[in-house]
Amino acid sequence: MRSNKRKSGRFSLFSGVKRTGSSRPKKRVAFRQGDGGLVLIILVLLLLGIIMVYSASGILAEKRYQDSTRFLKKQFVWIGFGAILFFVSSKLPLKWLRAWIIPMLCCIITLLGAVLIFGVEINGSQRWLQIGSLAFQSSEAAKLFIVIYLAHYISKKGKRIRDFSDGLAPALAVIGVVAGLILVEPDFGTTAMIVIISFLLLFLGGASLFHLLPIASLTVPFFIYWVMKAPYRLQRVKTFLNPWQDPSSSGFQMIQSYLALGSGGLVGTGLGEGRQKLFFLPEPHTDFIFAVIGEELGMFGTVSILFLFVLLLWKGTKIALSVDDPFTRMLAIGTTLMMTLPALINMGVVTGLLPTKGLPLPFVSYGGSSLLVNSTAAGFLYNVSRFSQAPSKSRSRYLGGRKG
Repeated sequence: MRSNKRKSGRFSLFSGVKRTGSSRPKKRVAFRQGDGGLVLIILVLLLLGIIMVYSASGILAEKRYQDSTRFLKKQFVWIGFGAILFFVSSKLPLKWLRAWIIPMLCCIITLLGAVLIFGVEINGSQRWLQIGSLAFQSSEAAKLFIVIYLAHYISKKGKRIRDFSDGLAPALAVIGVVAGLILVEPDFGTTAMIVIISFLLLFLGGASLFHLLPIASLTVPFFIYWVMKAPYRLQRVKTFLNPWQDPSSSGFQMIQSYLALGSGGLVGTGLGEGRQKLFFLPEPHTDFIFAVIGEELGMFGTVSILFLFVLLLWKGTKIALSVDDPFTRMLAIGTTLMMTLPALINMGVVTGLLPTKGLPLPFVSYGGSSLLVNSTAAGFLYNVSRFSQAPSKSRSRYLGGRKG
């Protein structure tokens, strides 16, 4: 009698995944409505973002532009474009992404190169391409491309990803080129995020830790050198260790964030009643909007935001495990990571658990580049949720896989 037990082996997201050439009969693929819970989470985050962007930026916009709704109106424009991108990516045949990998790679490298040549410099970094009155950050699009590329590459290589020269090295070369172009802008935060997401996807895709760990260890001294190279980066690390050493200069932003979070208490000072946003907390509507939420909505507000992103992580993982196709599975887990990891890092920075770095809170912070790219990523995740194996009596509505 044939045993239904799977063979034990190294952990991989491809465990139990049927590959091309298998002798097993192919299971019927069922198309269904996408995951409504995913959409609800995104909508709640966007709604909270709209409210808090206006609350955090109204007085600032009035002083700078004599229009308290300036940032709010631009955010609505970005949300409109984001909704279009979500709709398109949720309906796009996912096999097209694999067919367009090379053109997308050429496009991303061109955009990143254009930033270095024609980009607009803001706060000492040349990261934006100016299009009329709007600025777009190409590195955000590069982050999504890396997820799509690795999903394609890992599913194409299969078990060969465990081989270094034929499996891992070509992927590392592409990641290195993209990350290198972003690093010289300079954009250390996005570079680090791409590297972290890439290593996680490669590990989950079956790459050998025997290869990944030495490579990861080699990046540590490089990043230390990059931090030491620029005095302002080194100062950020010192400020992280002791922001009270220079409270009126380098530690000012971190201390104001502490004051905002601390004064919020359990339920906050009330929506619109925060004081740290009154020209004390730099960039209250972008990188430090989580501090404004903590002040005005209290611990209840911050824990609610954290819960929503944890729920998004759980939902994305569940969707990834509900499909058998290697590409769509890796795409689902990759898009989930790129929407949730920056959120956790942003919260870590605002609460003082991590050194200061300019990463927005996805779907909540003001800004077009992050919103457009994350909306597209959410659309791809919703797209994946529309595919599952034919329902089995032993599985829930959303989970796929074999019995046993």
